[in-house]
Amino acid sequence: MTSSTTPARTPMFVDDPGTGLVIAGMRRYNLFTAVWFLGRHRRLLAELARTSGAGPGDDAVDIGCGPGKLVRALGARVGVRGSVAGIDPSASAVAYNQRHDDRPNHRYIQAPAQDLPLPDASVDVVTCTFVMHHIPEEHRAAAISEMWRILRPGGRLLLADAHPTRWMRFLFSRSARRHRDGDPFDAVDIRRYIPLLRSASFVDIEYVVSRHMTGIAMASKASQG
Repeated sequence: MTSSTTPARTPMFVDDPGTGLVIAGMRRYNLFTAVWFLGRHRRLLAELARTSGAGPGDDAVDIGCGPGKLVRALGARVGVRGSVAGIDPSASAVAYNQRHDDRPNHRYIQAPAQDLPLPDASVDVVTCTFVMHHIPEEHRAAAISEMWRILRPGGRLLLADAHPTRWMRFLFSRSARRHRDGDPFDAVDIRRYIPLLRSASFVDIEYVVSRHMTGIAMASKASQG
């Protein structure tokens, strides 16, 4: 008599109490984003990179970089005279990117958003997309303060998260009513962080909605003088 076992599938995320949800299964994550954005994820990435204001020669950072797609989109804008760092608490994500991205001006660092291993005033652009709701709530203010710290005066911040269409809200709200969970999209509304941006001394705060089911908050670090 023989027996066989089916290997357990790697979960898409694992929950680290001090860090939040951390990507574990990169293939499943890539599949999820392809389905969620209906095959338009590349267009969204290009829009986010453009909206961030990153330009030739800039130094940019993508926090919670996951599979590094936005890092590479930002890299196309900053060019060889600029640089991009992808930061993620997931060792799997960092290792994946180091295998798949050999551009000399791109680097990947394992770290949480609330403790960025970068010097003060060292970058021109910070992006953090589809990540804030994964950070433990008690660390979110610290994460935004860290983003402000590493930006140079006049530097730009872009936060983004899901902004579902009406029909998607309708479908999910019906499910939420059945399970009494409330609005499942409250947690990903990026506008909830605007008070934290103000508290961290960000200025010129704006909010726009992308046609790719994404809400985008933009802010700047005031120029000196």
